[in-house]
Amino acid sequence: MLQTFPVQDLSRISARLHDEFSALSHRCVERCVSDTWNCAEHLGITVTPHLVERVAREHLEAMVKSVPPSRHTARRPGTTLFTGRRAIPEPR
Repeated sequence: MLQTFPVQDLSRISARLHDEFSALSHRCVERCVSDTWNCAEHLGITVTPHLVERVAREHLEAMVKSVPPSRHTARRPGTTLFTGRRAIPEPR
């Protein structure tokens, strides 16, 4: 039987991981955490916030490391790795 995941746990995990992987969009981190939780449930593993955070962190780290070097240099300053949008709006 599938568990329902506590939203506050997912929010806390997402916030911690977004602080650590600020180059990724907040939505990307949230999706990774949610997918990790759902995948563990589907496999029948006892899901804990600690487990989800560890597995999601490994996945996010792989995502960041998989960006080709040419992509790093071609990026405009102030844009995020995966969205290409500015993380902080330019002053007017």
